[in-house]
Amino acid sequence: MNVSIVIPVYKPDLELIRRINSALKKQKFKGKKEVIIVNKNLGLADSINYGVRKAKYPLVITLHQDCIPSSPSWLKNLTEVFKDKTVVASVSKVHLPEQLWNSFDFIAKILSVKEQHIITPLLDEKGCAYRKSVLLSTGLFDGKTFRTAGEDFDMYIKLKKLGTIVYPDAKVIHNHYYTWDKRMKKEFQLSNAFGTLVRLYGRELPGWYKGIVKAIPILGWPTFWLNFPYRRMPLGGITWIFLSLIVNIIYSYGFWKGFLMGRQTA
Repeated sequence: MNVSIVIPVYKPDLELIRRINSALKKQKFKGKKEVIIVNKNLGLADSINYGVRKAKYPLVITLHQDCIPSSPSWLKNLTEVFKDKTVVASVSKVHLPEQLWNSFDFIAKILSVKEQHIITPLLDEKGCAYRKSVLLSTGLFDGKTFRTAGEDFDMYIKLKKLGTIVYPDAKVIHNHYYTWDKRMKKEFQLSNAFGTLVRLYGRELPGWYKGIVKAIPILGWPTFWLNFPYRRMPLGGITWIFLSLIVNIIYSYGFWKGFLMGRQTA
C-alpha cells in the first residue's frame, strides 16, 4: 500500500524538519511513499488541501511540522488498518514531551498541563491517514469557514458518516513550544472554532452542550477549575482557580463570536 505524506509548513524549525525526515526514512514500511512539503502560506486547511490534490497515492497522511513519528512502526501501524474497506481514516496518538513542557513558562505550563500525557484526538492533522478518494468526496478541509482550528473536527463529522475512523497503535511526539501569550491566543482560537462548529452542527457535534456551558461568563467558570489535575501541579492549581476566570471570559468571547458569525475569525 503506497502513501503520500503531506506536511504543511509555516516558518518551520529546520531542525524539527530534519528529525521528521529522519524518522520517515527509518519507517518499516514496504510500500512506496512520497513526502509533499507545502510551504505556500495558504493557511493550514488550504495547505493540506493543496498537498492532497498533489498526492499521487490512494492513502494520504497529514503530519504537522512539529510532530515526529515515535517509532519505526508508526507508518505501518497507521496504514495497515486500511485493509478493512470500511476504514476511511486512522488517527495517531499525540504526546507532548515532559522535558519540553518543563521548559514552558509557569502560566503556559498551567494552560497546557492537561496535554502533558498521551492523548487520542477524535481526529486532527498531527498524524492522521485518510483515503484520498473519501477526502475528495467531502470537498476537502474547509479553509473558508476555519482559519486556524476547527477544520479537523469538521472533517471528523463528515468522515464519520462515510465510514470507520480507527485509532491504531501509532503515536507522534508533539514538539510545540508554548509561551503564556501564545497559549492564551490558542485558547481563543479553539473556542472561536468550537462556537462555529456548534452553529454549523448543533446537537450533532460531540460535546456541544459542554461548550455552551463553558461559554457562559462567570457561571461557566467552575467547568474550568473543576477539571484541573491538581495533584500533578499543586501550586499551578491554586493559580489556575483565578487564572481560569480569565480563560472563561476569553473562551466565552471566542465561542459566541464564532457562533454568531458562523465562521472562525481568529
